[in-house]
Amino acid sequence: MPESPAAPPLFKRLALIGIGLIGSSVARIAMERRHIAAEVVANARTQATLDRVLELGIADHVELDPAKAVQGADCVMLCAPVGAYAALAEAIAPHLAPGAIVTDVGSTKVDICRHGAAAFPERADGTARFVGGHPMAGSEKSGLGAADPLLYQSALWVLCPPPDLDDGRLDALRAMVQAVGARVAILDPALHDAAVARISHVPQVLASVLAGWAGAAPASAEAALALAAGGFRDMTRLALSSWEVWRDIIATNQAPIADGLQALSLELATLAAAAREGTRAQDAAAAQPDVSRTVAEAAFREAFTRGRTFRERFRMPRKGIVHDLTELVVRLEDRPGQLLALFTPLAAAGINVQDLEILKVREGESGTILLGFATPDEAHRAARHIAAAGFSVTER
Repeated sequence: MPESPAAPPLFKRLALIGIGLIGSSVARIAMERRHIAAEVVANARTQATLDRVLELGIADHVELDPAKAVQGADCVMLCAPVGAYAALAEAIAPHLAPGAIVTDVGSTKVDICRHGAAAFPERADGTARFVGGHPMAGSEKSGLGAADPLLYQSALWVLCPPPDLDDGRLDALRAMVQAVGARVAILDPALHDAAVARISHVPQVLASVLAGWAGAAPASAEAALALAAGGFRDMTRLALSSWEVWRDIIATNQAPIADGLQALSLELATLAAAAREGTRAQDAAAAQPDVSRTVAEAAFREAFTRGRTFRERFRMPRKGIVHDLTELVVRLEDRPGQLLALFTPLAAAGINVQDLEILKVREGESGTILLGFATPDEAHRAARHIAAAGFSVTER
């Protein structure tokens, strides 16, 4: 029997404006999976970068001029710095194929979607339209050389289509997101920005401020470094982020960030006042220390309880919000070969670990890791193999 004809690619021409980690990873996947786009075109600010793109084979063509890169493109992905999007949208608008979809990968959405709607309004059937996007994936590496075909595996990719966009026009973009390995979530831009302010932008500011505050007192800075352990490391990891990366993100989401910082400031001030009151009560009742403990305890207990309650709802995968994984907690000894001994029987049984998080590691002691599995059945199978290999395992 003759073979069935291959399905046509989702897009005829995919143009990537900006070719850093996010753009180059999409380009590499699209070149390997030709059903995504018949032609992949990359744009960058320097010819040296474009020469490297061709050397790595992650695009069919390269263009220094964004307007030339998008000529005839039916899908354009803006992967440049967030602050450049408005000017880019205006520059490329006249050069797209009829019915094109323009999207982006920016970390904020309200301003970007507003500019996109202005640059690509619904004038008539077949006009280009803008759909905001935000892949919730990244790496400690950056730039073209960090292109990773697995970057989007199981990650959440948020899409913010305009309310008047026909669902059929979103299908190809949704299919492309799924083809690179990600899961799609449709969100309103304002809801997206409010949510990422709470779980990304405000935590970034707090981590930077916390790390700076911890080292601000010269008399205790060295002692603080010597005493710092896993908790401080985890809470301040974000402080290593580059200001150049965050400048435009903060500038385009200032109101939600301000609201979050203000609300947190009030909560911290309440706790500070409770601690001060507890200190005064302790001084006044030195002979009865148990009495002084009750003054501040209620406020701090409430803060701890609320935090723990919400954190316990935070299920893997850490990259997304679409569905939960079933989680196992495994305890490892601090000796060579433990990870190999843990994962070898899972691999032999064909069990895929969807996500992994290191919960606690201390040198010379045991460590605890969290494993996520797609279904309860997969987790139960994994637990049997993990226990048989001699590890302590519990379902979370």
